[in-house]
Amino acid sequence: MAVAHLLRLLSLMTVLQQVNGFSIRVPKTVVAVEGTCVMVPCQTDPYERVNWYQYHNLKYPIVYDGFYTHNVEQKFRGRTKVLGKAAEGNCTLTIDNVSTADHNLRVYVWINPDSQTTQKFHDQTVTISVERKAPVIYIQKQIVEGEIFQANCSIIYSCPSLPPSLQWNLNTFLENYTFMDFHMEVHGQWFYKKTLRGVATYLMNNSRISCSAKFKTFTMGSQQMTLNISYKPVTVRVKKEKKVVAEGDSIMIECVANSNPPPHKYLWFIRQLDQHKIENSTQSKKHFSNIVRDTSLSCMAQNALGVQQSIWVDLDVQYSPKNITVSVSPSGPVPENSNVTLTCSSNANPAVENYMWYRADGDQENFIGTGTSLNIKVSRDRRRFFCKAENQIGVGRSNPTHLDVQYCETHCGFYSGVLPWVLAGVFFSVSVICAAFLWKVQKNVKPQEEDRTYMSLNRRNVGSSEYDVINTAPK
Repeated sequence: MAVAHLLRLLSLMTVLQQVNGFSIRVPKTVVAVEGTCVMVPCQTDPYERVNWYQYHNLKYPIVYDGFYTHNVEQKFRGRTKVLGKAAEGNCTLTIDNVSTADHNLRVYVWINPDSQTTQKFHDQTVTISVERKAPVIYIQKQIVEGEIFQANCSIIYSCPSLPPSLQWNLNTFLENYTFMDFHMEVHGQWFYKKTLRGVATYLMNNSRISCSAKFKTFTMGSQQMTLNISYKPVTVRVKKEKKVVAEGDSIMIECVANSNPPPHKYLWFIRQLDQHKIENSTQSKKHFSNIVRDTSLSCMAQNALGVQQSIWVDLDVQYSPKNITVSVSPSGPVPENSNVTLTCSSNANPAVENYMWYRADGDQENFIGTGTSLNIKVSRDRRRFFCKAENQIGVGRSNPTHLDVQYCETHCGFYSGVLPWVLAGVFFSVSVICAAFLWKVQKNVKPQEEDRTYMSLNRRNVGSSEYDVINTAPK
């Protein structure tokens, strides 16, 4: 098929010359692609033998000789052949492994060189022009994430028996991709196209893609192209201009979105002390003033393809110690001269570095110690205490704490030691007196009437008639 096409092309391009009965149809020029082969179309009458020569003013360098191959010039030896049938008059020459050294090579055909002829075959030459071809890449202009992506890599070559191989140079961000090869004959040369198809992903955006054509002795690459993939925001995050902010100060916050095209609308979500606000903006950066503690932010970015929201970000708001309190253990009233523990607590960022304890004596404040807790012995005239908490931002203080100290006015030391023994002695004395009184009362109690039967018995003689009667047995 390729030869037939060349012959058809030859009929349009050749200069017809008839010498002594032989008509030879060859083109004036042939374009060859470096790294492949080239075919020089030739058609004549049926012949017995054919040779090809390089045009020279004085010599006859042989390019092809099918009978005497040793006569072929060294640079053409093993590279040339004539595949057509002599009986059909096909004298087409094939030269393999075309290089730049073959550029502007002029060749001519000699039919039946062993015959005696006056035909001037060298007057009908073919000039071979050698070109180095690089593959050409084509990519569709509009590519949307999730849709089909297609790209073509193509090259022109001059030899159907020795085509180059095409290879795509791409990353793996394309999903479910396939390749398709296509070859076609165009104006005496061959067109090779390799098509890449797959599903576009946002990871392909701004990546570079190219293809390469590998010939027998070298490889040619196409130009690199940068992919432009359109996609909705896929990642959105809140970016702070500084890591920490002092309470009451201001801060610049940026909503950073990965999308193409860039977002045209932003929503800001502000959460401060359990209060929520939403603000609209067309800018990715926003200035927030009078920052308070417990502030969290989130943003939402939107472009023509979709919308995405960031996670919530807590601002690191630093402030001096607040809500400073003093707790007492044990709680409630405490006896004078007993030990109690005072504990100071506060809310601060950064954490409190130093706790200081003071005793309030009238209008004076006397420093008495440091640390989170303080152990003291209480007295009636020294019972108002407070603490101060300090961090890098500032100092705060608690309200004075009043201790409820229990004490006696006089002789508390004596009564506190003797009184328990006195009470025990009184209790014992009362118990003895009560027991004796009860015993005496029981002794003087008169019996009742019904209890007199045995108490009124009188002593009688044994010889009494009453006993005789009791002791006499019945007859």
